[in-house]
Amino acid sequence: MNRSRAWVPITCLLALELLAALMLYSYRVGLERGSGPRLPPEFAGVSELYQRIQREAVRAPSDEVLAKGAIEGMISTLGDPHAAYFDAEELVAFTQMLDGELEGIGIQIQDGDLGPVVVSVIDATPAAEAGIEAGERIVSVDGKDVRDVPTEGVAGLIGGQPGSIVTLGLDGGSAGLRELKMTRAHIELPDVESRLEDGDIGYLRLVQFSHLAGRRVRQSALDLAARGARGLVLDLRGNPGGLLGEAVDVTSVFVEDGVVVSVRGRGEAPLEGRVYEAAGDALEDLPLVVLVDGWSASASEIVAGAVQDLGRGEIVGETTYGKGTVQTVQLLENGSGVKFTTAEYFTPSGDSIEGVGVVPDREVTGEDAQLASARDTLRQLLAAGGATR
Repeated sequence: MNRSRAWVPITCLLALELLAALMLYSYRVGLERGSGPRLPPEFAGVSELYQRIQREAVRAPSDEVLAKGAIEGMISTLGDPHAAYFDAEELVAFTQMLDGELEGIGIQIQDGDLGPVVVSVIDATPAAEAGIEAGERIVSVDGKDVRDVPTEGVAGLIGGQPGSIVTLGLDGGSAGLRELKMTRAHIELPDVESRLEDGDIGYLRLVQFSHLAGRRVRQSALDLAARGARGLVLDLRGNPGGLLGEAVDVTSVFVEDGVVVSVRGRGEAPLEGRVYEAAGDALEDLPLVVLVDGWSASASEIVAGAVQDLGRGEIVGETTYGKGTVQTVQLLENGSGVKFTTAEYFTPSGDSIEGVGVVPDREVTGEDAQLASARDTLRQLLAAGGATR
């Protein structure tokens, strides 16, 4: 599956190593400016074309527009479904989202066969108040047909300044073809939701792997245990992923030791890549069930794959999305950035889930049936004395 998806107005699937890239930016620019590979002779035509356009084109665009077009053209040749370009404003919005905030209407979208599709709607947002439904297709934004526009472009059109108006054309839902006008807002993304069920079952839902997700999952799990939870259901359904480090930290809440994930870059052999291990101090006394579905991707799959491979708990639901690659955001000197695949990751057993996904131990369809099965599975683990390595 090569579909992409995004929290609107964020223009890409979460890049697993963006935070590290941002922290290292000033250092990297200082070291690398002027020290990169020289442009090959084939690029002489690019410079020549720029000069000819400036001298002779009847409607020559600005240098900014020309530069953006050149960068986007180069990115498009990679054949990378996860590659994207960010202008400076989009990059700022992306970093805000990693801190659990965005400015838009509060929907998550993904590329579908007939155009961008709404995957989920955040409660108490303009989208929720307008009655947008998961599964609806976005056919237009402010009158522009977006059925053939990639997710990143659609997200950029929908997002914008709080207080401004955006009109979406929608189809495929219970209301059929319709237009909705909404006022954009500043939205704080939900991160962790938790509750105690039946007196001794802890339910914990992680919406995305943003900054501090691991710490928040740990605190929520500890709180549930203090309130009497004897086991936990970790719900990762619809979670598109996020930061690699947070995936390791979330896994470490439940796994005491061992490899969580290994990452291999271009040309690296299996033993040459980076290996990330559990940090210890895990809550291993609590039996664990992880809920996943077809939209559980990237960092969600790292957690589910590690839990399954290490025998720490049971996986319930549907086969996951199958995104086993790492995207890194590379900052450019003009304040913009590009994202493309720089590595692939592997579960503790050494398997790649790219295009395959994590297959649940118990395959169940339907949201209510999945949750009921997760509770039943956890009850069985409790009756058997738990399930740890």
